[in-house]
Amino acid sequence: MQPDTRSVREKIRAAAVQLFAEMGYHAAPLRDIASLAGIQAASIYYHYPSKQAILVEIMDTHMRDLNAHLEEILTRPVSVAERLHEAIANHIRLHTTYKAEFFIIDTEIRALEGENREQILALRDHYEHLLQRLLEEGIEQGVLRPTDVKVTSYAVIAMCTEVASWFRSPGRLTVQQVIDIYSQLIAEGVLLHPTPAQTREGSVRL
Repeated sequence: MQPDTRSVREKIRAAAVQLFAEMGYHAAPLRDIASLAGIQAASIYYHYPSKQAILVEIMDTHMRDLNAHLEEILTRPVSVAERLHEAIANHIRLHTTYKAEFFIIDTEIRALEGENREQILALRDHYEHLLQRLLEEGIEQGVLRPTDVKVTSYAVIAMCTEVASWFRSPGRLTVQQVIDIYSQLIAEGVLLHPTPAQTREGSVRL
């Protein structure tokens, strides 16, 4: 067994992720989070001022990571179709790697209070705007079919997010194979002239 080298703060956050995902934010007591982290309940306050602060850190960390990856993808000197593929891949990879964290982001927005809610919603809005910007660029270049970019962005996000609810590893398909399938399905819906699918190393690529 490998020794647990995580800091106390990391253990608290990991315990909170597990219990928030399993029980819901409001039903997960701080004492249970502390117990799972292997510390006394009062010790949590040396690291976080409140349970709300733990929730905000979980959401903020992973939304910023999601946004940062997409921002980097949008700067790549490749075609819109390639950047769309990578945007889809980024969303699916992160949501399947951090299932519990993104499940919390998707289900516990209602638990956020005041400015905390505004902070996380702003990050979510920024992500949507980044994807919409990519779609708009594709439409302007005549690569993507003219469409309502807001509705289309919501559809792409919802479709890719849902993968985390059913994907299991190991399973019949790898994450990359799922990414390739979803990229093909989405591309055929939004590309003005869909790129023919090509088989490469046993998976479908754009």
